[in-house]
Amino acid sequence: MHETPSTNVPRRSAQTLRPVFDAAWDASQAADGREDITAVFFELADWRPWLDTAAGLLDDAERGRVGRKQRPGDRDELALTYALHRLVLGRALRTEPGLVPLRRDAAGRPCLPDDELHTSLSHADGVVAVVVSRHGAVGVDIERATRAADMNAIAERVWDPNEACSLIGLPQTQQAAALLALWVRKEALLKAAGIGLALEMNSFPAPADQEVTLPAASGARAIIRMLDIGPAYVAAIAVASVPMPAIRSCWLQPEDPD
Repeated sequence: MHETPSTNVPRRSAQTLRPVFDAAWDASQAADGREDITAVFFELADWRPWLDTAAGLLDDAERGRVGRKQRPGDRDELALTYALHRLVLGRALRTEPGLVPLRRDAAGRPCLPDDELHTSLSHADGVVAVVVSRHGAVGVDIERATRAADMNAIAERVWDPNEACSLIGLPQTQQAAALLALWVRKEALLKAAGIGLALEMNSFPAPADQEVTLPAASGARAIIRMLDIGPAYVAAIAVASVPMPAIRSCWLQPEDPD
């Protein structure tokens, strides 16, 4: 997480976050909020100039979670993450972002009433993924590809016995990349199941593009797909819908005023 405090963030006072987001959304032809599944990605550094107006889009519970972060940089990133999540949901629901009836269940999963829309959120190392689905529970996870350097040391926490058999003979670099891909698939699957990290990753498999049972979900089926969003990132989506619905994805960046 970045350590730069809010007071040092450059501001563009002529615009608030909402119209800048709307312009970026409208300029992107990859998403209109009505697809079966829409995945939207953000580099938070791109959006920090509008940080000072992000908190106004949040509800009291979100502001409370932001305020409990000890480091200023962490508070800034979480506020932006929550604001961007609401902005995406607002476009999908055709409503004001501040009016999106977003809550969190007992496991911390973001939810909307009546299952009108399912959503998942992932943020790590200054990058954010927001997914909305009209086809059942969904989970998303994103990591920077550089995190692969840490994966060999925790391999036994990630792979189940069958996965270990297929990966253990790979060269170290390939094994690390495969482990990171496995990590994001398992994180996405646990989020789709709505149980967070209640299960150890090494207790269940998470193959790509195959039907799997949602962990602790009474036999419900899901599919996990890796997303090609550029070489600097590794991301996956799990959807409790078989076959996998169509996915549209895009990176949203604010327009350069210069």
